[in-house]
Amino acid sequence: MKKIQAKAIIFDYGNTLVLDPFFDILKLKMPNLRQALKELGYKFTNNQIIVNWSAANEEINYPHLTHFAQEEPIVVRVLQQLGIKESDVFPLSKKFLKIYRDGYSEIYRKKNSRKEEIKRTLKRLKRMGKKLAVFSDGRKFDVETAMRLHGFSKQFDFIIASEEIGIEKPNPLVFKFLIKKIKESPENIVYIGDYPIKDIKGAKRVRMKVILYIPPKKYRISFPWRNYNKNIKIIPDAIIRKISTLLKILV
Repeated sequence: MKKIQAKAIIFDYGNTLVLDPFFDILKLKMPNLRQALKELGYKFTNNQIIVNWSAANEEINYPHLTHFAQEEPIVVRVLQQLGIKESDVFPLSKKFLKIYRDGYSEIYRKKNSRKEEIKRTLKRLKRMGKKLAVFSDGRKFDVETAMRLHGFSKQFDFIIASEEIGIEKPNPLVFKFLIKKIKESPENIVYIGDYPIKDIKGAKRVRMKVILYIPPKKYRISFPWRNYNKNIKIIPDAIIRKISTLLKILV
């Protein structure tokens, strides 16, 4: 296995460090969502809610949007697609978003083997003297909350969201900002992400080393708003399927 020298490691957030909780949250909170609808006289199947919510996620996209914690325009679109009366959309959207985010917190607090694996890996990397950081296209509250609920926050030198700097990947200015922030030359930085265009191509443009993380199959095929199917000519320095593999290849 090829060894990669790095003084600093910058992780992508969504579907790299943290997997999209969308379907897990809907499964957990579906009774609450259906009860909120029932109180206003509406009745829909689980599948109708899931299909329309998935479609809304695919349809709505704007700078710094967080699909992980969801946002009100997405929820409003879900309700409109379900045929909810306009007078009911506003109060229901507020209730739906709260229910969803309660589920977000519950899911992220749960212990699981992947979370523990990543914790151990981050601690080992810190003991090796590596600088560690996170960058997320999205909202500050989302990435910071997720890192805290997963127990990852203390291991990072900084955690930054695109909302804070006003630009998103793959804009080279994102990666130039990160180079300046972490205070290392790009050749000494490894960027790790799951998205070939935004993560791999973007970081390579500024001469960073790059590692492509392949998330579990469920997270590559079940989320239509995450398009992994675009091919790029740039080849990553390594491809991994477990974050703990970093301990075998980074020196």
